[in-house]
Amino acid sequence: MQTGGRIREYGFFYLAGILAAFWFKYSFGYAKSDELLWLLTPVTRWVACLSGLSFVYDQNAGYVCHSARLVIAPSCSGLRFLIISMELLLFAFVHRTGSRRKSAVWTLFCFAASYGYTILVNGIRITASVYLPDRLERAGIRLEWLTPGRLHTVIGAAVYFTALLILYRTWDGILGRLQRKSNEVSAAGKTHGRAAGNYRHRNLLPACWYLFFVLGIPFFGRVLKKDCRGYPEYAVITVGVCLGVLTAAESGRRLLRALGAALHPQAFRTPGAGGSSFQTPLALNERTQRY
Repeated sequence: MQTGGRIREYGFFYLAGILAAFWFKYSFGYAKSDELLWLLTPVTRWVACLSGLSFVYDQNAGYVCHSARLVIAPSCSGLRFLIISMELLLFAFVHRTGSRRKSAVWTLFCFAASYGYTILVNGIRITASVYLPDRLERAGIRLEWLTPGRLHTVIGAAVYFTALLILYRTWDGILGRLQRKSNEVSAAGKTHGRAAGNYRHRNLLPACWYLFFVLGIPFFGRVLKKDCRGYPEYAVITVGVCLGVLTAAESGRRLLRALGAALHPQAFRTPGAGGSSFQTPLALNERTQRY
């Protein structure tokens, strides 16, 4: 489906996603603790389950753990990740549902799934932020440039971006398999909405989506306020972490492909004009669909 036709067909759902993002941002972007209990409370309970720490609620600060000197404040709620994951699920996949009825169901699913996923991921991020610095110090790993603030930024970017990449790749694979089973093939001979290109190119979508919300929008806000202090360093760290995660993901994919080829060599080879050529199972599947 062409871009214009896709917008006409699913424009209502795209608009719903945009309005939802604005509503979350301007309703809760500067909210106090009592206005964010719907997010802070389940996140805190999940952190307590993971870490074994005990928290008490302070109306002015949020959830406080005195023994660990930890405060889960409104800024730690994970609201921005909720918005990013919700928008990514909606804009990347709503046009692949095949009908408006299914698109409506998918839109509601995006809202619910992003809420649950945010609680899961943010709890892991906070727990890692509590214990990882202590583990590094005990192991004698000390880097002068890696201040507590920078380490906090690294952990946050690594956990959030990795989670976003997993979220996208998981649903890209699930919907792709469902579409192949139902033989919903477009006029070009490819499944509806299936991302073109190779593995690396498909990973660019969640990367661009993440960087747009984490760096792009805040940049314009800082420019309007004429206050860019600390932003260049934050941007460099965030981009560096994202590149590191993408590099690790690509290395892992190549390793798994090599292991698969070693264990099941026949599944990774198809006869070619000059002999055998190396093919991944995904490439074999897509080739079968095209021809």
